[in-house]
Amino acid sequence: MPDAAEGTHGKGAGWSAALRGSSSAGCLARGSVAAAPARGARSQLRASVVETEALAKAIPATEERRELTDEELFANDGDAKTVYFNARDQVGIFEPFGYFDPLGYCPDDDRDKFRFLRASEIKHGRVAMLASVGAVVAHFIRIPGYERARGSLLSEWDSAFGYPTILLTTTTICVMFWMELTFWAQREDKEPGDFGDPLNFNMYNEDMRNKEINNGRAAMFAALGIWAAQAATDKDAMQQFGFF
Repeated sequence: MPDAAEGTHGKGAGWSAALRGSSSAGCLARGSVAAAPARGARSQLRASVVETEALAKAIPATEERRELTDEELFANDGDAKTVYFNARDQVGIFEPFGYFDPLGYCPDDDRDKFRFLRASEIKHGRVAMLASVGAVVAHFIRIPGYERARGSLLSEWDSAFGYPTILLTTTTICVMFWMELTFWAQREDKEPGDFGDPLNFNMYNEDMRNKEINNGRAAMFAALGIWAAQAATDKDAMQQFGFF
């Protein structure tokens, strides 16, 4: 009987161990089955993060909104204008005439032609301002060598191009021509007529630019009027007032 009991006990222990083993195996199997979807989700998430980082590197960062520089504003890519240009929006356009171009010399969307004509206008205006002031000063002050000049245009021509003053006149013309090709050459990255501010006046703003253009236009008419009256009356700029 003891042997039978021991056998029965041994069988019971065996069955118990088997049951525990099968239970453990079942738990492991269920754990493996449960862990598989979790690992798959983590793998998909990791792949998604990697793809997002790669996409972020491939797409350039958006630049902050900023003002265009003069160089960017007037940059051309071949014949295509990269920035819209309208001459009616530029300085020097005033009421009541507005963009005054009755003969159609410069279409309002032709940037290159407008810049050339505007630079020419500013230079002629500056020369005319100096000429009109010089016509007044020349009545009171004579440059040595030019004393023969009187009120008539012919006497001034003979004084400027007679000998030896022709040497000084020719030298002056050559120096001005050289300055025009070097220091006063118009640059594409600068506004028309902008040749720097060597004296640091800090007056290059829209208001002063408008005033300069207006005064230059008036001076061109003034200089032309002085010469026309001088040719008709043989009187210089001051004598035409009748006080001298």
